[in-house]
Amino acid sequence: MEAEAVSRAAWFRTRRRDDERFARAVESGSDSDSFGAELAVVAALRRLGDSVTVDDRARERIVRRIVASPPRPRPRARLRPAALLAGLFSLVVALTGLGTALAQNALPGEPLYHLKLVQETVTLGLTFDAEDDAVRRLSYASRRLDEMTELGRHEGPDDSDEDGYQLALREFTAHATEGTSRLTALATRSDTRLLSVLSSWARRESTRLDTLIPALPATVGDDLGTLLQRIERRATALSARMDCYEITSATTDDLGALPATSGCAAPSPLPQHTDKPHTRPSIPAKRKEHTPPRDVPAPEHRRASMAIPYDTPEQSRRPVQPEGSLDPTDVAPPPTVPAPVPAPTRARLPDSSPEEPPLLSIAPLLPGLPAVTIG
Repeated sequence: MEAEAVSRAAWFRTRRRDDERFARAVESGSDSDSFGAELAVVAALRRLGDSVTVDDRARERIVRRIVASPPRPRPRARLRPAALLAGLFSLVVALTGLGTALAQNALPGEPLYHLKLVQETVTLGLTFDAEDDAVRRLSYASRRLDEMTELGRHEGPDDSDEDGYQLALREFTAHATEGTSRLTALATRSDTRLLSVLSSWARRESTRLDTLIPALPATVGDDLGTLLQRIERRATALSARMDCYEITSATTDDLGALPATSGCAAPSPLPQHTDKPHTRPSIPAKRKEHTPPRDVPAPEHRRASMAIPYDTPEQSRRPVQPEGSLDPTDVAPPPTVPAPVPAPTRARLPDSSPEEPPLLSIAPLLPGLPAVTIG
């Protein structure tokens, strides 16, 4: 390392000495033997500069360019965190969408099959209606049978390579049992329509399984057939007890509540209450007689006017009734008095706090004026 540093320093000293000799040769024109070619180029450039005329504007422009500092390099654009995150999110969404599209036709045992199962799980999580959730689970169970059919076409019944069949069987069992449990729970609380849907689905899938059994491993085919028969029998038994008072028992299994084993007794009808119409007693109307106050004597002119009978306009327009008959307007129908309302068992609380009596109250000085109260 030291020898290399010494040699480099000697090279720099030699290069600087040669540069100084060339500068002296250009200024003085001597030492043409060592720098003859270089001095000839310098002389040609000087002659060329003398032959070309440059105006003042061009000279100033050249001077400005020489004096001006070189442009600074533009800083490299930095990636913003928000833009970086948005790009990564878009990439993830694109890859997920592509993987989901490719996983639609994936079969058990393939790399994208688990992505297909995850997509189905997410769809079930976003299904909030109980009936739709149960029916969707049955459709996913039917999809597992379709996948087994495709596996049988590609591979055949090879017992040494039945991992794909076992995976499809587990998924079929999970969806079929859960869908049956949910559907029977809803049906026993509403009507037999959902039980008919479940029974039809089990018969349809059993018919498909009969044509699929030759291409399936023996254990897988037996398990599928047994489960479908159990589902059909459960739906039939519950349908037969829908008119009974007790439909299900307190015991449950993987398919939901078991049918009751007691006798089928129809539920007792609700008692019908017949309300008899209440007859309100009729109270005959009493004619009120206007009597003057006892302590105030009647005036003389009022007594005279009361003694003289006269006809009102309404009475003058009445037709003359024969003697011994009554005017219909004189006999009023007895009014109907509503039944008395029973008083409440407890005393009613006042709506507001009682007002305090005024400090001073003066009776009205003139009739029609209010009383004067202070306080």
